[in-house]
Amino acid sequence: MTYHKLPTKYIDQISLNVTDIERSVMFYRDVLGMNLLSHTIQRAVFSFEGETPVLTIVQPDDVKTLDRGKTGLFHIAYLVPSRSDLADVVYYFWKNQLPVQGASDHYVSEAFYLSDPDGYGIEIYRDREPNEWKWNGEHVEMATVPLDIEDLLKERSEEGWTGFPKDSTIGHIHLQVHDLQAVKPFYETLGFDVVANYGAQALFMADQYYHHHIGLNTWGSRNGEPKHDDEVGLNWYSVKMTEQDREQVKENLERQVQEQNGQYIAKDPAGIEVRF
Repeated sequence: MTYHKLPTKYIDQISLNVTDIERSVMFYRDVLGMNLLSHTIQRAVFSFEGETPVLTIVQPDDVKTLDRGKTGLFHIAYLVPSRSDLADVVYYFWKNQLPVQGASDHYVSEAFYLSDPDGYGIEIYRDREPNEWKWNGEHVEMATVPLDIEDLLKERSEEGWTGFPKDSTIGHIHLQVHDLQAVKPFYETLGFDVVANYGAQALFMADQYYHHHIGLNTWGSRNGEPKHDDEVGLNWYSVKMTEQDREQVKENLERQVQEQNGQYIAKDPAGIEVRF
């Protein structure tokens, strides 16, 4: 099973507002090592392999800084193909004394955390083999325990980190919402099933029994409002799905869907824009 290729639904693009486009371009291109596809005064687009857009950043006029109490992005998680790739990026950040937020073992994956210049959370992770994941019925077993950095670094390559490998992908997106029960039906209609449930605090959902394509939490955003267009925050993200699934989701969401440039657009109950 490939969890980030059709017919599985997965997250394929994200758009964020930033306060300083040049500063953000330097971070995503020069620090993280993404490929810059295009760059104007107020907009830049990045890719992993130099062709397919993954991340779009926008600097609105008179932009306002990130309000962490509003709904939107908690973190975006970039999936690298191997444990060696993860070891390389961890060593790269350590060697260059770049700021990090932590590193965790989630049982299903090993993850490294940082933030971009505007405070957006970023996770870079590698998956363990699916046969190593433990399931209790329909729910996968996940946790947050310290990552064994010493053991991980044994896997680093001679070449080291030179930017994201071409076959990297958006592994999952983690959103902060106002109310879990209010948004859950929307994501079920999109075609994602609950794979982990932490009461009123967090919910994880996936297609085809991945450990999660979408995370949802209310840790800092309970009863929060959506951001305004001129504020730093998540503009939209897109879900890749088959044409048959697109038409079915459009039918199921009915009047919530608008069409623009060949894409369907809807907002979840937390005010987060989803394209498919």
